[in-house]
Amino acid sequence: MSTGSETPTKMGPDDILVQIGLHHSNGFSSSSTSGRGSVNDSSHHIAYQVIIHLIQSGKISIEDASNAVKVVKSKFHSTSEKSSDVSTNQTKSLGNTKKMDKLRSTNEISDTNAPGEKYRTRHVALQFSYDGTEYSGFAQNVGKECDNSVEKALFAALEKSRLLLSPDQIMISSESVSEKDSCEGIELGVDESKNNHRISARTASKYSRCGRTDKGVHANGQVVALYLKSAFPLLAKRTIATDGGNVANEPGNLLDEDDLPKNSLDALKCFVPRRGSKKAPQEKSPPLMESFEIKAITEYDYPRILNNILPSSIRILGWCPVSSDFSARFSCYKRTYRYFFPRRNLDLEAMAKGLQLMMGRHDFRNLCKMNCEQVYNFERVLLGGKVVSPQTVYSVSEESITTQESQQNILLSDRDMCHVEITGQAFLWHQIRCIMSILFLIGRQLEGPHLVEELLDIKTNPAKPSYEMASENALVLQECSFANLTLGRSVKNLWDVTKVLEQRWEKHALATERARDLLATVKSEAHVRWSDLAAFVEQIAKEKRRKEQKRDGRLNCKGEEEIKQLLLELNPCVEMISWDNAVRVIEKVLGVYPHLPNGCNEASKGFTDSSVHTPLMERAKGTTYEEKVQSILGAGTNDNDVARKCSKRRERYEDNIIKKRKTKEEDKAFYDHMLKQGGNSV
Repeated sequence: MSTGSETPTKMGPDDILVQIGLHHSNGFSSSSTSGRGSVNDSSHHIAYQVIIHLIQSGKISIEDASNAVKVVKSKFHSTSEKSSDVSTNQTKSLGNTKKMDKLRSTNEISDTNAPGEKYRTRHVALQFSYDGTEYSGFAQNVGKECDNSVEKALFAALEKSRLLLSPDQIMISSESVSEKDSCEGIELGVDESKNNHRISARTASKYSRCGRTDKGVHANGQVVALYLKSAFPLLAKRTIATDGGNVANEPGNLLDEDDLPKNSLDALKCFVPRRGSKKAPQEKSPPLMESFEIKAITEYDYPRILNNILPSSIRILGWCPVSSDFSARFSCYKRTYRYFFPRRNLDLEAMAKGLQLMMGRHDFRNLCKMNCEQVYNFERVLLGGKVVSPQTVYSVSEESITTQESQQNILLSDRDMCHVEITGQAFLWHQIRCIMSILFLIGRQLEGPHLVEELLDIKTNPAKPSYEMASENALVLQECSFANLTLGRSVKNLWDVTKVLEQRWEKHALATERARDLLATVKSEAHVRWSDLAAFVEQIAKEKRRKEQKRDGRLNCKGEEEIKQLLLELNPCVEMISWDNAVRVIEKVLGVYPHLPNGCNEASKGFTDSSVHTPLMERAKGTTYEEKVQSILGAGTNDNDVARKCSKRRERYEDNIIKKRKTKEEDKAFYDHMLKQGGNSV
């Protein structure tokens, strides 16, 4: 070994280990000698002490030791990753998760603009909103070029801002990380652009999301958590206050997570390595104080940084640091959705009665889309709900319905904007949209509230009847609630966000007003012949009768003579009638309206002015859960082609349902731990 540059004798063991890249390695620090840490193998302990002694005595230089450590590390990683053999997948996953956490907590990143500079990462939660109209959904389809998800836009912004660190920067390879992240249940992405054997930055960041919204669905309070780069250098050290209240010239110990600010507003004075003090390879190392300087640092304003890059349809609202075990998915104890709709001809009180029957714990397999490859338990708990209009709020719980009238004297209108709010612990795939479809049938008085009881009676009705889900474009993930999470917000960021949202509101409000004005103009200025109107009404009524008789022979709609009598009573005895009055006649005689039923969209199939309603429980039923599982397993078939097609589905079913299934005690212990996780911006 060469005996190059001299090392200051004042440097402590921790400082030396940091400089040569061994701090925290294998759980070791100088504090281990004082009982606060431990070394599994005593020979490792002796080796560390020997290195420290040689450097302090000047026998070897910092540079020589650092280079030797890098060489040994590279050889160690290349051999250990190939030779490691773990007995079970569960043990492998647990070990990989711990390794990721250790590497992440001591991140040493080489930035292209600053070779060798060291960075710190922090586990943070981000709250944000998005308008999902133009997106294919929230979750990213990793590896698909046609993907247009919210997550794809989010990670593109994170990478462009360099807040997201690459696997190379934190020395994680695909051989050292399981293909499936332990508890999130999400298949991890692989960076195929450069190396098929390298995991994605998303995997390395320990990313988790609270809710997974579908195509066209929006969010006001989505939450994700991941590790992001911090503004504080990894080598930053504490300042020490003297008896007189001044800052001592000597730096203290290295900063840890508890020392760092919890927001982007509070500055922290600390010692940081000086920039620009590059020395030649044979130059002596400077004294400790000359290599550090005092700076007041604030944490990155993550929301503002990202909002400057993200499209205006996605806005970060706030952030805070969170504990290492925090999961945006599993640490959330309730989620709230809102579904918006115009009042039209809906009976809101009847909708509230139907919603109340869903409160509490029920099996919702008839009110969702069953994904049998990933879910076997369709029981969910609805904690509360509301049916809200400008005039009345119906608050729904398992025990009762309470009504609160508005203090303002607001006239009732079929154009009143209303919404249903539903809060639950967690939701199944398409559960909210299926619930809204049923509530709209009840609100239109095509079905009674008792329909809900029939759908929740799985023993009597194990198969879901055929019905169309409510449209996605009115659904909003309103809030994700955490027991121990207090997000921080800044005035600057919220001011910028508010300006964007005001512009968005103005754009849609102007379009709404233009449409309202055109409707009013057409209704007041256009006139039609009474004879033309009467012929139109009689034609629609005739078609409805034909459909009803063809369906079951029963006639529920108005007969021909009844229609003629109503038209005679409503005849104004003039040749021309305003279009406004003509619409009222059509609505009164036929019970049809010049708009799609609530919850339908323009792509709704099969709905016409002459459509007739088939009672839900008389419709065709789908397959039961048990039948779907048998189909997945390929039981009872001798067809090899069918069996091969089922093999992939069977593998997914076995991975998600059989291998990952836990006991009730294990589930309780897991969720009890996860719900305690969180963070605070104060």
